[in-house]
Amino acid sequence: NKFDKKDGSPAPLADVRVRQALRYAIDMETICETLFQGSAVPANALAPDANLKGGDLNDYNYNPEKAKELLAQAGYPDGFDMTISVPNNYQPHMDTAEVVAEQLREAGINVTIQPVEWSTWLDTIYNGRQFQATVVGVDAANMTARAMLERFKSDYGKNFINYNNPAYDALFQQAINAQDEATQTDLYKQMEAMLADTAANVYIQDPVSYTHLRAHETSA
Repeated sequence: NKFDKKDGSPAPLADVRVRQALRYAIDMETICETLFQGSAVPANALAPDANLKGGDLNDYNYNPEKAKELLAQAGYPDGFDMTISVPNNYQPHMDTAEVVAEQLREAGINVTIQPVEWSTWLDTIYNGRQFQATVVGVDAANMTARAMLERFKSDYGKNFINYNNPAYDALFQQAINAQDEATQTDLYKQMEAMLADTAANVYIQDPVSYTHLRAHETSA
C-alpha cells in the first residue's frame, strides 16, 4: 500500500527499493515446501500464464543480504515497523503471514500480524484501502490478461494496492487500443515486466494443477 505517513513523508512501501527488498527477503521455496507440501510452486509474477511472462522477469531469488542493502539505500538501515493485516477466516493466509513475518524480521523489518475478520478485510482493506500490507489469494484461473492487468491501473476501482505508475497506465491504454493480438500481447508482457521490476506485490505461490489417471477396474 502506498499511503504516505500522517506527517506527509513517504511511507516505506512507497519506495521501490523497499518493495524490492521485501521480495528478496521472502523465501518462496521454503513457504511452498513447508506450508503447501508440493501443492504449490513459487510465483514470480501476477500471471500464471507463461505466455505473458516473456521469460525475462526478475526472479528475486531469496537473498536477505541483498534485502538489507536495498533497505539501507532507501534510508532504513535499521529496518522499519510493518503491519500485515490478514483475513483470519483462511488458515493458509494466516500461516503464510507467520512465515513471511519471520523471514522479514531476519532482514531487519519488525513485523506485526494483525488478524482481521473477513468483513473487516473487505470493508477496510479492499474497499477502504487502509492498510500497510496484507496476505490474500487472487483466483486468476478464469481471468483474462486485461482483467488481471487492469487491477494495477491507477484510476481503476479494484486497484486496492494503490499502484500508481503513469508509465504503466500509458502501456495499458496502448494495449487496449492495439489493432492486432500480437502487439497487444507484447504490451501485456511489458506491463507484466514493469509490475515485477517495480515490485508491485510479493508473489508467493501458484497452486499446482493435478491431472489424475485412474485405470478402469475390470473383473478377472
